Amino acid sequence: MHPHRLEQLVASVPSGISDDQRTRLDAHVETADGCRARIERVRGDLRRALDGGEGHALDLACELDGLERVQQRVDGWVIALVDELTRSRHSAHYGDGVPA
Repeated sequence: MHPHRLEQLVASVPSGISDDQRTRLDAHVETADGCRARIERVRGDLRRALDGGEGHALDLACELDGLERVQQRVDGWVIALVDELTRSRHSAHYGDGVPA
């Protein structure tokens, strides 16, 4: 996930979430950002290996493929958590004890 998009998602989360929720959010964000950074590093290593530099291109290509697949899953986790944290948990009652 692009860092700007990640920042937008985090900014949409209310500041009043619990410490446990904030810890979960921070862990998700750190994982997503770490995966993105690692993809960039491995992609650069792969380019260098394919240009005749050091490194095993096939191993790097397999690692990159796995990281890109994992990144999609991690991004989905972040989006789902943000959705969970931003969803309104208030229900309206109309005097009869039944939520609307």
